[in-house]
Amino acid sequence: MTPETFIADYIKRWEGGLSVDPNDAGNWFLFGAPMQVKGQGELVGSNFGVTGATLAAYRGVRKVTATDMAKLTFGEACDIALKLFYSEPGLDRLAWNRVTASVLDFGWGAGPKSAIKLLQDLIDVPADGNIGPVTSQTYSRFLGKTEVFAAGAWWAMREEYYERLVERRPSDAIYLKGWDNRSRYFTPGDAGGWWGKWEIVA
Repeated sequence: MTPETFIADYIKRWEGGLSVDPNDAGNWFLFGAPMQVKGQGELVGSNFGVTGATLAAYRGVRKVTATDMAKLTFGEACDIALKLFYSEPGLDRLAWNRVTASVLDFGWGAGPKSAIKLLQDLIDVPADGNIGPVTSQTYSRFLGKTEVFAAGAWWAMREEYYERLVERRPSDAIYLKGWDNRSRYFTPGDAGGWWGKWEIVA
């Protein structure tokens, strides 16, 4: 299983196509905003899980329209994920395995910085959102406790993050079941998930 194969598969499985749900902050676009907020800017939607802010960052533009979003291709969405959510944040400096894949997947929704900080909290290193030698080496030692243990610990951190998010933003409770299902998909307990097919998917 390569990062490229994984990215293509999770986008196909979890993201679907164009969404213009006004309740989803990610469907709104306001250039330069530190974070996108429901009702602020323009409702451009998202496609294959790519938000307007992410598309603008990848293309190096200040404006993204609903038409731009509707025309986004699956191939470009995969390229965006590989560059902005895997390579540039430094996840490619971590050992590639089923736990790292779940960190990448989590970052797709929460942002790569948030994913890295949550992982750093888990392995007890300074949570600065940057992957340097200390983080990568500590992570490798953490995986030495067995990948199953690491996956369970990461799953618990991921679930706690979602619960805290809903406490802060109760309107997001409608997404909680989907987030839980997606998080569980990366654990040994999900017979139909990534754990079982990791070695057999080219």
